[in-house]
Amino acid sequence: MANPVLDWTVGLRSGRGGYLTQESFMNKLSTGSTVLKKKQIWKLSQQEGDAHCKIQSCTGNYLYVNGNGDLKSDGSEDSGEENFVVEAQDDGRWAIKSQKYGWYVGSPDPAEKCAFEADLQEKHLWVMHLAMHPQVCLRNVNRKTYMHLDEGKLCTDEVIPWGDDATMMLHFFDENGTYGLVTSDGKFFEANGSLTDSPNENCQFILVFQDSMVSFKSKANGKFITGLGKQGTAKASKSTITKDEQWLIEDSHPQLKFTAVNGKQLSIKQGVEVAASQTTSNDEEIFQIQPDEGADTWTFKCRPHPDSHQCKYWEVKEGALTATAENTSGPESHFTIEWLGNKVAIKDHSGKYLKQMKNGYIHASGDNASDDDATTYVWEIVNRPRLILRGEYGFVGTLPSALLQCSVSTPETYAMEISQGFCKISHTGTGKYWTVKGDGSKVVADGSEPTSFTMSLHKDSRMCLMHTGSDGKVKYLTYHQNGDLTMTGDKPTTATLFEY
Repeated sequence: MANPVLDWTVGLRSGRGGYLTQESFMNKLSTGSTVLKKKQIWKLSQQEGDAHCKIQSCTGNYLYVNGNGDLKSDGSEDSGEENFVVEAQDDGRWAIKSQKYGWYVGSPDPAEKCAFEADLQEKHLWVMHLAMHPQVCLRNVNRKTYMHLDEGKLCTDEVIPWGDDATMMLHFFDENGTYGLVTSDGKFFEANGSLTDSPNENCQFILVFQDSMVSFKSKANGKFITGLGKQGTAKASKSTITKDEQWLIEDSHPQLKFTAVNGKQLSIKQGVEVAASQTTSNDEEIFQIQPDEGADTWTFKCRPHPDSHQCKYWEVKEGALTATAENTSGPESHFTIEWLGNKVAIKDHSGKYLKQMKNGYIHASGDNASDDDATTYVWEIVNRPRLILRGEYGFVGTLPSALLQCSVSTPETYAMEISQGFCKISHTGTGKYWTVKGDGSKVVADGSEPTSFTMSLHKDSRMCLMHTGSDGKVKYLTYHQNGDLTMTGDKPTTATLFEY
């Protein structure tokens, strides 16, 4: 089963440099903000086969153009005036046109009507800035396989995106609104298929949307990324769009490895029963966890079979943990995870903890979560070697002073090393580590020595980041509306949950 396709959430930046904003007072529109936050984010929705789309604000109202040429943001879905046609320009910018009236939308200005002209002009062009989290998986529509890093090149032959090699990052080039593809090791993809450490014009691509699909048009040669040959080697070499040049942007679910109290990793290498049996990590020791809709439980997906490419799920059968479930319809395939710093304890549907037996096999027979009861597991996430965090008010970024802020429009990438369940986060430019200052009122990327953090994962691709102070108290990384980022939270709340 494919990962969920992400909604198109975007910021629209006018030629004047400001983002289209829905103000709190009377839903008025402006373009005065130069940063992309909640009020500047718009959701694009399009029915399959339609040439038009609808543009919805963060409050749920629809953008529309009335017969007087006014651009408004308090519309309903069925007025007919809320339908827009998006025309992608050769330089990557968008022109947005009212389908009903044929007028192009310009930057809102109280002194003039901004949507009453049918002739396209410079003032009608918008830079499209994706507002979704940039770490994604890319699935080719024709091949039904995923793009991934393979021996120094991008290929499109992975049936299931497994491991960090299939996690891609969409890099926004602020100067012209184009996008780049960044691999899990931080390299930029060039139109000719090569990878480079430093981005250049050959790394810039214009996004062309069709329904829920996207195509990547090279700004340098005007051609679209496609997959060539058996491996689907990626290269911008096609002049037109077919299904080979269309991609689905999907969420990247967390993939974890677990080490039991015997020091060995949970694995399915030995067969269908899950056992703590391996000292090294391969695909058989990686499990993808997915949250259940409407419940605080998770499912555990195993790596695809090398021949059938089918994935099995964990389930408890007669007390034993096995990787045999074809789907997750039964209660025995749903588990509760207790996040215990660098460790987890996992309960089955009956309330029993998964316990490592003396022979290494895992049974649902534990009554308590503890090392002594062999029911705790050191956990590590494997498909986030590079960390990008976003809260309600923007992305986490670093000021010139090295102070971390939580209201940055453009995502910043940090390196993350994980060992024994503890993570160490560093600035990719300076190499300096995140540190917590004094009472936790500041988090700064200026450390010569690493500070250890732990994590907990939550639904909707959210996570909490925790730090244990010298007093033994655990505090949570917390974002604030004024942009401050502190290590002061006492428990998981909205302000401590970051999209990762």
